[in-house]
Amino acid sequence: MSAGGSIDQIREILFGSAQRQIESRFSAAEKSLAAAATKAAEQLSDAKEALTERADALDTRLETQIEAVLKRLDKAQSELEENIETVQRKLSDNLSALEKQIRQDMADQANDFQKRLKTLEDELNSAVARLDKEKTGNQDLGDYLMEIGLRLKGDRGLAALQSSIGAALTSEGDQKASE
Repeated sequence: MSAGGSIDQIREILFGSAQRQIESRFSAAEKSLAAAATKAAEQLSDAKEALTERADALDTRLETQIEAVLKRLDKAQSELEENIETVQRKLSDNLSALEKQIRQDMADQANDFQKRLKTLEDELNSAVARLDKEKTGNQDLGDYLMEIGLRLKGDRGLAALQSSIGAALTSEGDQKASE
């Protein structure tokens, strides 16, 4: 043991101060590394908190903007629906008015047609009456044919017949004039 103890003593003499320095440096490096790790962890934690706060702020701002856009969309949709209803109402009113106008025009045209038809019917009846009045009746035509026949024969009873026919024609003309 004494040889082993002396080697340790020699070693202590030769390497003891260097080893203590190394251990002290190593200990200092461990402390420094631990402090740096602690500081880095704190910085990481602070950065994480800052990033979380920033993300929360962005999220809140984004939600606010989305809500604003949704409100604008809802308002635009409501306005569009109102415009559509207004246009449909106007179109329906215009169609009703147009239908009413068409019915009125058709009724007016039917009335005009009826008036024209009545006028034409009156004119036709008037023309028929005038022709009936102006035409030679069957009796008169028969008398004329008899007279022509008698003249062709040269009969003397013609003068007597002419006077009777003249009297009949005169009395007939007076009757028609009085009507």
